Amino acid sequence: MKRITTSLLMLAAFLISGLSAFAEDFLNNSSYIAQTGYGVTKESAENAALAAISKFFQMNIEVKAEEQTTVTNAGANSTMTEEVFVNSQTELFAVHYTKPRFDKKQKQYEVTAYIDREEAWRIYEPKIEDSVQSFEQFYSNAISQSDNLSKIIGLSRASKEAKQSELIKKLDFAMILNPDRAEKYGGSRNKISDIEAAIRKIAKSSSVSVKVSSDYEDRVSKSVKEIFSKIGIKTLNENAEYLCSVEISENKQTLPAGTFFTPSFAIQIEKTDEVIYSISRQLKKIGAKNEAVAKQRAFSAVAEEIQKSLQSELAF
Repeated sequence: MKRITTSLLMLAAFLISGLSAFAEDFLNNSSYIAQTGYGVTKESAENAALAAISKFFQMNIEVKAEEQTTVTNAGANSTMTEEVFVNSQTELFAVHYTKPRFDKKQKQYEVTAYIDREEAWRIYEPKIEDSVQSFEQFYSNAISQSDNLSKIIGLSRASKEAKQSELIKKLDFAMILNPDRAEKYGGSRNKISDIEAAIRKIAKSSSVSVKVSSDYEDRVSKSVKEIFSKIGIKTLNENAEYLCSVEISENKQTLPAGTFFTPSFAIQIEKTDEVIYSISRQLKKIGAKNEAVAKQRAFSAVAEEIQKSLQSELAF
């Protein structure tokens, strides 16, 4: 009986040692992402291990975000920090667990959660491929333009496409998941990072004159010039490379309740009689008892709407 008991204890010790060594294989192997969790139950230990992997991604992605830089108006570099949270329910996949090991001394279970980088990459790559290809198409269309403003608009749209698809976040996640495989997308990441500097460089050699058919206290004119100035395009009174014409229709109504405007506008940017960009909008009725106040409100609304329209095409 004593011999049997001793044999069982030795077998148990061997199994525990084997399980621990099995977990160490994942923890010390660069082919895996592995974290260990502890809990009073097997389930809580697994949840703790999964949370540790999620935290691993979060911390590493935040470090990458802090390393990114952006160019200011003065041309200096400034650090940009983007807080990224990895939701274990939606982002983490291909997670496996070692068999729970109970530590009698600590009175808790120990579980190691691990991700096989190659297995995970086969699942994840198709999820980013569409976003990368879409961005690359926008970017390729932009740089193929010979006209400066067309190129700026194209690059702005490419930047917007990358933001809407959260491509940088996806590429950050990919670099943590499988850096060797994700390296193939390094060129796309560099293009996204360089867009703002590229736009500013092109804008620096461009100029525009702004003409507004009808204005109130120069509200519309100032608004339009402000957008061009933000990206670095010079505004000139004459002899500019581009002409930005803004036609405004007041559509005034005088009623017993006061004066009302239903303004509309049309913007056209041209270069030597070639239209590069155009847009038109109709606003809702705006009014007040006092005509001057009504007109002020109407032109303020037009200026704001024009700024939104231009900013959506020319922002980074």
